[in-house]
Amino acid sequence: MKHTNYLALGFLGVIALWMLSGVWASVPDQVAQTPVAANNQMRVSVAQLSAQSINREIVIQGELLPLREVEIRAKTTSTVQQLVQDKGNYVKQGATIILLDKEDREAQLASAIAAVDSAQLELSAANKLRKKGLQSDNLVKSAKSALAQAQTNLERVKLDINNLKVVAPFDGTIESRQVEIGSRVDLGDPMVALIDESTIKAVGYVPQQDVTKLSLGQEVAVQLLDGREAEGKITFVARVGDSQTHSFKFEAEIDNANGFLNAGTSAQISISTGNESAHFLSPSIFALDDSGEVGIKTVGKENRVEFYPIQVIKTEKNGFWVTGLPEYAEVITLGQGFVVAGETVIPVPAS
Repeated sequence: MKHTNYLALGFLGVIALWMLSGVWASVPDQVAQTPVAANNQMRVSVAQLSAQSINREIVIQGELLPLREVEIRAKTTSTVQQLVQDKGNYVKQGATIILLDKEDREAQLASAIAAVDSAQLELSAANKLRKKGLQSDNLVKSAKSALAQAQTNLERVKLDINNLKVVAPFDGTIESRQVEIGSRVDLGDPMVALIDESTIKAVGYVPQQDVTKLSLGQEVAVQLLDGREAEGKITFVARVGDSQTHSFKFEAEIDNANGFLNAGTSAQISISTGNESAHFLSPSIFALDDSGEVGIKTVGKENRVEFYPIQVIKTEKNGFWVTGLPEYAEVITLGQGFVVAGETVIPVPAS
C-alpha cells in the first residue's frame, strides 16, 4: 500500500511538472467543461485509441571516461634531467617522456661487466683443474654460483639504467606532470599521468529491475549537455550490484579517434531494449482508483467504465507512452473524474 502511494505521488509530480511546462495550455477548452448527466447516466467524451509499436529505452545519467588512464611512477631513484614531452602532448607507445640523470651508473655498469668477466675466468680455471683432478666439484659449483650472481647484478644495473628513460606504455595524451627539471624522485614516486581517449567509456548504473535487459554488444546512444551525440556498444555489465543503491554498473565503448568527445563529462545514456506496444496519452486524462493507483478509465462492454493501471515507459514533450491498456481502447478523455469503474455511462465521441 505504501509503495502504491509513493508511485501515485511520483506520477502526480511528473504530471505537475508537465503542466507547468506550458503544454497544458494546448489542451482544448472543452476538457475543463463538466459533463452533463442524462437519465441518471453521465455523459463522457471518449476517443478510440489503438496501440502502436515504439522503441522502449532505458535512459540514465552517466559519465564519460577515457579508455585507459595510468599514473607513471619512477622505477628508480635519480634526478630529472630532461622533460622530453610536456603536458597536453600526444605520444606514441614507447616514446620517451622524461630522462633521468645517470649519475654513477656508467661506473656501476663497468664494474658489473668486469665482475662477470672475472667470474667467467674463475669458472674456466676451475673446470680445467677439475679435469686434471686438482679441483673438487664443490669449488667448481661455487665458481658457477659466483658467475650467476655477477650476471644477475649486471642485468640489474642494465635494467636500472634502462629505467632512467621514462616511456609511454601506450598511445595517449599526457594529462598532467608532477615533476620538473631537477626534481629528485625515489622509487614509486608519481611522475606523469597518461590517458588514452581514442576510445571513450560511457559509464552508468541501471536499477536492479532493468539489469536483465542489458547484454554485451547492445547499442547505446549518448548525448552531452551541449547537444553532441554519439553511439557505442556495451562492453561490460556488473554481475554484482551496489550494496547501497542495488544498481548495477555497466560500460559502453565509443570510438573517439577524431577526438570528438571529452572524458570527464556527464552525459545522458539511452539504451534501446526493443519494441513494445504502447498508447500515447496526455497526462490530463490520467486518473486514480480508490487505492491511489494511477491509470486510465475506458468505456467497455455495455458502456461500463473500466479502470486500467498503467506504466509510463517513455516521455515526450506533448505526453507519455504508457502500457497497461488493451490494444484497442475507448478512452475517456473528458469526465473521468466524475465516474467510477463499473458505472454505466453515455459515451460521446470527442470532437
